[in-house]
Amino acid sequence: MRSRRNQRERAVPGRRFPRNQRISGSWKGILAAAGVFALAASFSYAAVRMLWPVTSAPRTALIDPAQDAAPTPAPGFEALGPAQALASAGAGQLGARMDDAWEDLAVVGPAAPSWLIPPSEILSGSIERGSSLGKALSEHGVPSQSVYEITRALRGVFDFRRSRPGDLFSLVEGADGEILSFEYRHGRETAYRIERTDTGDLHASQQEVPAEVRIVVLGGVISSSLFDAIRDLGEGGELVHRFSDIFVWDFDFSRESRPGDEFRLVFEKRYDSQGFREYGEVLAASYRSAERELLAFYFEDEDGYGDYYTPEGSSVRRTFLRAPVKYRRISSRYTKRRMHPILRRVRPHEGIDYAAPAGTPVWSVADGRVIYRGWNGGFGRLVKIRHNNGYVSFYGHLSRYAAGLKIGSKVGQREVIGYVGSTGLSTGPHLDYRLKIGGRFVDPLRVRFPRGTGVPVTAQDRFAKLKEQRMAELRAEVGAENHITWAGM
Repeated sequence: MRSRRNQRERAVPGRRFPRNQRISGSWKGILAAAGVFALAASFSYAAVRMLWPVTSAPRTALIDPAQDAAPTPAPGFEALGPAQALASAGAGQLGARMDDAWEDLAVVGPAAPSWLIPPSEILSGSIERGSSLGKALSEHGVPSQSVYEITRALRGVFDFRRSRPGDLFSLVEGADGEILSFEYRHGRETAYRIERTDTGDLHASQQEVPAEVRIVVLGGVISSSLFDAIRDLGEGGELVHRFSDIFVWDFDFSRESRPGDEFRLVFEKRYDSQGFREYGEVLAASYRSAERELLAFYFEDEDGYGDYYTPEGSSVRRTFLRAPVKYRRISSRYTKRRMHPILRRVRPHEGIDYAAPAGTPVWSVADGRVIYRGWNGGFGRLVKIRHNNGYVSFYGHLSRYAAGLKIGSKVGQREVIGYVGSTGLSTGPHLDYRLKIGGRFVDPLRVRFPRGTGVPVTAQDRFAKLKEQRMAELRAEVGAENHITWAGM
């Protein structure tokens, strides 16, 4: 009969050894652990000995707050701190254990000197096309937990759907990977910051990136168009639109400008560390044609509301726009007898047809409320808006409506309500604009609309002083370069 010992040996799979060569499983584990421990201890000691030679001072002397000076490092690492020296030495797995070493040293004394605290890491980058903040941070090696903390903290102040290529970010981490601060630059105007508070929480805030403001005087003469004249002087198309928008109630630059007309404007240009950033306010504007001269000054009241006023203090705004669209030409005017191009019979055309490319935005001519939105026979897609004092405006042949527009919607002057099309009885893309006053259609081009509210009586003196200053700037000699620039106040 076999012994129990022989039965145990037969039950063990694998190679059989002579009885005198067998080693118990428990002894194997003990010897293996001892070997690994001895190897790790010798390797760690060698590395620490290389970087920080053993001295006769006790270990607590290394972190004595009164001795804020690093011991002499090993040759070749004089300019590096402990963490950098270790990385340069190629310490391998020992470098991965440095966090444990810092933690071990930190508990020995009351406070570690500055040289012993591992340096913070600064990471920066930008958003690439087709990427996102979370993806960009992950590609830079930021742990998923840190990415989550950043996005969660910013969610209250920034909508990440507004991220765009070129946005910049910068992350400052502590030695333990803790987020110390984070900044996200959305464009060049706005920064979103995260900072860790004394309580350990992450606080997010929105900040405007400061800019240097320069005041510029520009003047010139029209040879072909206002757009070409300002562009030829080195300024952008946005400035052209800002200038023309000031007089949109009184002058149509696309139709009424003539060679020889003169213009002057005083405006702000904003700069940052990358150079020119954006245009600010147009502070004063002047346009002189053969028939008349237009003048306007930007002025803010006591509540900070800014608008443009004539030299007499009247608002340049009128209750209704001259036209509800930027058009190429008037293809048909208001008349009681017109041969309809499709029906081929004479009938009234009680509106203005503005020819414009399909998709051109159409504006409401004044503040009001939408009372009709839908298909209306020969008008195709039509919008009707009721305004104060019995005015109703019509916008026909639209290709589509503005997003969210419905019956009952409140709209402001120059708010987009739809887009030029050729729906209904139409031979090409244009806007059929009509206006009713007191239930009767009138010729929009012959109506003289009242101006808006002028400068308040309490601000007349301040406006008079500002007007004198701006008039002097407009009359300044700009010289051959057509520019005068000085620092803003």
